[in-house]
Amino acid sequence: MQRRELRHLLLLIIFITTFLGVAIDIYANTVDYNIWKGLSIFKFFTIQSNMLIMLYSFVALTNLNNWQESVFFKNLLSPITSYIMLTGITFAILLAPTSTVQGLHKVASDLLHYLAPPMMFFYWIIFEERKLEYKFTLKWLIYPVLFMIWGLFLAFAFQDYLYPFFDLPKFGNFLYIYLLLMAASTTAISIFLVFVNKSFKFKRQD
Repeated sequence: MQRRELRHLLLLIIFITTFLGVAIDIYANTVDYNIWKGLSIFKFFTIQSNMLIMLYSFVALTNLNNWQESVFFKNLLSPITSYIMLTGITFAILLAPTSTVQGLHKVASDLLHYLAPPMMFFYWIIFEERKLEYKFTLKWLIYPVLFMIWGLFLAFAFQDYLYPFFDLPKFGNFLYIYLLLMAASTTAISIFLVFVNKSFKFKRQD
């Protein structure tokens, strides 16, 4: 299989996986034909990170308005890969052990947490063409930090806890320890991607 064909195949799999995962999750969360309840899932990091790679794969497949050739688009691959990896790792370590989802909820969860992250990481390994620097990771952290602020706002203002570790009444000040650990995890994933990029991919090319 040629490189171009492999790239197209992986992008198509990623797009189908994320599209189905998000669509099934919306349907599964639409209660009593209330579509707004279904659409409320977009406040979660899982959905947002999967939407990012779904949109990325769609643009890459269609080359919409030649965006694929822009510097901005090329700079997206590593940060969105770090976000979807955070989604998969966080779910596997913190959320999966206590998850009780069944039926369509579980189908969507498996697609979004277990299939999309490794597929995107595999795509990144092969097709990231930039030579990364550790300083890049500071910009990559902006979105996860903004999401944490968003999560805290919902917790304080509406007692709407996006994830168990945002549950202030339950965890008290430990909530901030959880958030620090999440920030550290995000940083570690970003640094890992740069390390792999510098130590293996571009080292072989030097």
